[in-house]
Amino acid sequence: MNASALRKGAPPPRAATESPIDADRRPTEGKNKPLQLMVPPDVFEAFSARAGQEFGFTKGAKSRLFLAMWDAYCK
Repeated sequence: MNASALRKGAPPPRAATESPIDADRRPTEGKNKPLQLMVPPDVFEAFSARAGQEFGFTKGAKSRLFLAMWDAYCK
């Protein structure tokens, strides 16, 4: 290992990114409650794929898809 490339001092500054708390656009009127149900594996995979396509493959995509479906149903 070549130790001549190592330097003393503070690490480089982090790149500026958006705070995950600021990025969370969910309403905060009250505490969310879990909704659990069992579905066949093929339905789960299809729902997960659709959520990823519409809302990106990120945490909360399936919840957002469900809420979008619920809004459409209520209208």
